[in-house]
Amino acid sequence: MKIVLIGGEKIAYHLARRFLSKGHNVMIVNKNERFCDEMAKKLRAVIVRGDGSKRYVLEQLELDRSDLFVALTPYDQDNLVACLTASRVYGIERPVAMVNDPDNKAVFEKMGIKSVVSPTEILGVALEDSLFREHITNLLPSSEKVSILRIEMTEKSPILGEAIKDIPLPNESVIGAIIRDDEVVIPRGNTVIEMGDVLLVLSSPTVQSSVFETLLGEV
Repeated sequence: MKIVLIGGEKIAYHLARRFLSKGHNVMIVNKNERFCDEMAKKLRAVIVRGDGSKRYVLEQLELDRSDLFVALTPYDQDNLVACLTASRVYGIERPVAMVNDPDNKAVFEKMGIKSVVSPTEILGVALEDSLFREHITNLLPSSEKVSILRIEMTEKSPILGEAIKDIPLPNESVIGAIIRDDEVVIPRGNTVIEMGDVLLVLSSPTVQSSVFETLLGEV
C-alpha cells in the first residue's frame, strides 16, 4: 500500500518509520526544505517538497483511490482542502485528516471527510482514563460510538444508597448491570447502589466526564 503523509514534521517522521517498517511505500509531502532534506537522508521514502493542499502538488503524486492519504499540517483549513481534493479529484476513498481544533471535527465530517483524528480529544480521553484508572476500566477499545465502563463504587461515591431511578446520569448513558458479591444484578429503577458494587455502564464517549462526576463525585 502507498501511504501519503501531507505536512507535519515529527509526527510525519514517526508515522513514516512505522509504515516503512511494515513494508509499505511511503510518500512525504512538506513545504519545509530543511525537513525534506533531512527526511531524504533518514528514510527510504519518496520526499516531495511542496504544499500538499495545492492541486498542482498533488498531481505529482500519481494518487490511486486505494492509497492511504493522511493530512497532518498544523492548519485545519489546509488539511480539509487537501483531503477534499484527494477525495473529489483523485477518488481517494477515505482520506484521513488531523484536526488541531476539536471544534472543527464536525465541519470536516459535514464536508464528507469521515476519518478525522483530534489529538486533543485523544489526549483528553487518555487523561480521564489515567485520572480514574483505579476505579474505572473501559471494556471496549476506543470507539466514537459507545464505551462500556466498569466502575467500582467506593466510600467516596456520592450515589451510595441511591436508587437507580434517582441517579441523574446523562441521557446518553445507562447502568446495564451491577456485579455484587460475585453475582450479576440486572438493575431496576428501585435497585439501590451499595458499597463495593461494580457498575457496568454503557456510555457515549462524549458524556463520560459527566458519568464520572455523577458516579464518583470527581471530574
